Amino acid sequence: MAKAKRKRATAKPGRRQAAAKPRPRSHIERRQDAQDKLMRAAIALLVERGYAGFSTIGVAARAGVSRGARENYYKTKYDLIEAAWQAALTRAETDAQLLANNILVSADPVEDFVSNSASFFLGEDYLAMLELAMAARTDARIERIFHALFRENRKRHDRVWIDAFVRAGYAKADVARFVAVANCLFRGAALMAAFGLPKARYRKVVAELRAMAQTILLR
Repeated sequence: MAKAKRKRATAKPGRRQAAAKPRPRSHIERRQDAQDKLMRAAIALLVERGYAGFSTIGVAARAGVSRGARENYYKTKYDLIEAAWQAALTRAETDAQLLANNILVSADPVEDFVSNSASFFLGEDYLAMLELAMAARTDARIERIFHALFRENRKRHDRVWIDAFVRAGYAKADVARFVAVANCLFRGAALMAAFGLPKARYRKVVAELRAMAQTILLR
């Protein structure tokens, strides 16, 4: 009787361990994971070393991905840069859409818009984009990538917030003007942050933007 109990006691942990064994990842999942690591490593390297210190070898090493795998996914430096840039813009658009979707018709989206814009423009993704934007001045291939992605994503991203403001009762023309002014102010704040100027300076800019919203936007 005691032996039977011991057998049951030792059998249970084994069954639990077998049930907890993780499912092997598919080829598609492994590929997606490697690509995501490479794109995030590319952004991090641009922020840390700038475009001058950017290399596909450095990105692969930082991502923990072999050089052969990197070449399989992104054959050139420009392929990797375009993918990383697109991923960063898509993240920004998705974050904005999720936030804007939660705004009720009676709600005021100004604070959500300002907070979302500050998070994007003063974050690492945009700092990496600034590095590439400067490189686009002298690198024709970077310039083509920059303008194509900017035209495609920036308008969609702005439309997310314009639609949210219109749902909240604001005039579309006023909203478009406010969003355009806000984008310019935040780009300036991003440059100030990139040069390491005190955060208090661009916080004042953000505060001015909130005050401007009261005069530009009328329900």
